[in-house]
Amino acid sequence: MLDSTLMKNESIDDHVDDHVDQEIQACFSKENPKCFFVFAGAGSGKTRSLISILTFLDKERGESLMMNGKQIAVITYTNAACDEISRRLHYKPIFSVSTIHSFLWELVKTYQTDIKEWVRQSIEEEISKLEKKQAKGRGGKTGEKRAEDIKRKKERLEKIEKVKKFSYNPNGDNVGYDSLSHNEVIKMSTDFIMREPTMQNILVTKYPILLIDESQDTKKELIDALLDVCKKHTGKFIVGMFGDTMQRIYTDGKENLANCIPDDWVKPTKVMNHRSATRIVDLANAIRSTVDGQKQKARSDADIGMVRLFIASSTAEQDSIEEKVAQTMATDTGDDGWKDKTAYKSLILEHHMAASRFGFSNLYMPLNDSKKFDTALRNGSITELSILAKIVLPLVKAYQEKNDFEVAKIVRKHSPLLNKKTLVAKADDQAEILQKAENAVESLMELWSGNKIPSCLDVLRSIRDTGLFEVSSRTEDILAEQYEGESQKVIALRKALSASFSELERYSLYVTDGTTFATHQGVKGLEFPRVMVIMDDAQARGFLFSYEKLFGAKAKTDTDSQNEREGKDTSITRTARLFYVACTRAQNSLAVVAYTENADSVKSTALSNNWFSEEEIIVL
Repeated sequence: MLDSTLMKNESIDDHVDDHVDQEIQACFSKENPKCFFVFAGAGSGKTRSLISILTFLDKERGESLMMNGKQIAVITYTNAACDEISRRLHYKPIFSVSTIHSFLWELVKTYQTDIKEWVRQSIEEEISKLEKKQAKGRGGKTGEKRAEDIKRKKERLEKIEKVKKFSYNPNGDNVGYDSLSHNEVIKMSTDFIMREPTMQNILVTKYPILLIDESQDTKKELIDALLDVCKKHTGKFIVGMFGDTMQRIYTDGKENLANCIPDDWVKPTKVMNHRSATRIVDLANAIRSTVDGQKQKARSDADIGMVRLFIASSTAEQDSIEEKVAQTMATDTGDDGWKDKTAYKSLILEHHMAASRFGFSNLYMPLNDSKKFDTALRNGSITELSILAKIVLPLVKAYQEKNDFEVAKIVRKHSPLLNKKTLVAKADDQAEILQKAENAVESLMELWSGNKIPSCLDVLRSIRDTGLFEVSSRTEDILAEQYEGESQKVIALRKALSASFSELERYSLYVTDGTTFATHQGVKGLEFPRVMVIMDDAQARGFLFSYEKLFGAKAKTDTDSQNEREGKDTSITRTARLFYVACTRAQNSLAVVAYTENADSVKSTALSNNWFSEEEIIVL
């Protein structure tokens, strides 16, 4: 057996980390203010500490800061995390809790003249680089794509001269030449902070205290900019970072963050894992030992828990394999929760694997392959998909369930046919207006008559034609025939929306966490009683991560070896971190499923790394 605590350890002090909160509180003393970096591994109670510190600050400084028009800023990784932190802080106005993109946009959005100049210079630089490549490069499809990019950027350059105000939606799909992309906002804002003393003063004055959750995955440009501001405004600007370098899973995070933290920062460490059973904590420590050697302790009252490694052929029928894994886990753990697909979480490597398994590939893949939507595709905020999922889908369900009250409620809330302005303007014709809205609903529902399932394009066309709901400005282009030189986004959307409406429904369930599937990356910060980690490089189609290399089933590349020698990140260290994040989501029991053509190597590596014992490995 592995070195595992097989009985509850009464000698463990579950309060061993209490000093960390006290050390952080001391950083806010008026006599000797300090910046800090808190090392907080998986399940260490990082959010609890963050809330504790913010509550302390509200009590000690809240009134003073509010009177002077200042706030305490909190940057976290997801909207869900923002909502949770805000809720636990009772939505007090002293706190500004936001994602990175929202925080930066709020900081710079009023400086429209500077924004326009930055955008203009940025596009000119991009055009110049593309034209140089085009002059040296070969023809073919690559050359055609570059030519199209140059043309599109030149068109935007001409149009932005007329823009009076740039817009940006941190949580969605930014359309139009006067909209900024997510990357533009990050680059521009951090550039302003780094170069402009005025922007630094604005930042420090408005937010004298800034706390960053998941700092290891915070954009490296922002981290660099903040480290620079801290150095220039010592004592006036306190930055506190909470994070764990082992949980850095995105390439745009700051590499070797812990080594970049200045010596004069306070650096407390949390060693407890309050989340997971003892056996899962032991596995996490073993995975971690190959990267940085940090160790955690399970609680004295933690259950022993169970882990299993299942090894299957890459060509095996995956649904039946994973069903068998779940049944075996139910038997071995005595936990019937493993018999219910909705009661355990299946962690896959990439979203398109969920699309394939859950049946929304035809809608998802054109948008994914276009590489034009990124965040908006992952969170369901692409405008056209959002209209269909959040308005049309509930309407269809209510209609099919003969819930007339709910149908009327949805139409009254969302339809321009029944908005207040229309009803007031046509007060004498309200019966006619109501009839028009009813006819529009009936026309839409006719698409489902005779058990038919319409395409998303059919649905979009119906609500456009009847005016039942407002549609996006690019809907006309999506519904039109394709023409040469049109937007790549429109082409991708037209192809995706050709999928059936039932695929839209399944996609909506997935992005709202209504399925058993999630990605290894997407569950960072979350926890589940039962977790199945699925490792399948062949289906993932990516190159950043390789479980086959991590488990010795595939040899390192020359690039891997060179990066190792130079102390740089490799696909193996990236995958080890991802594996750590995925496994540490489990509270009670964990099943790891490895699809491979080299079962012997996978088993040998699992044993030699002390990750799993012989009796914990099952070859299917």
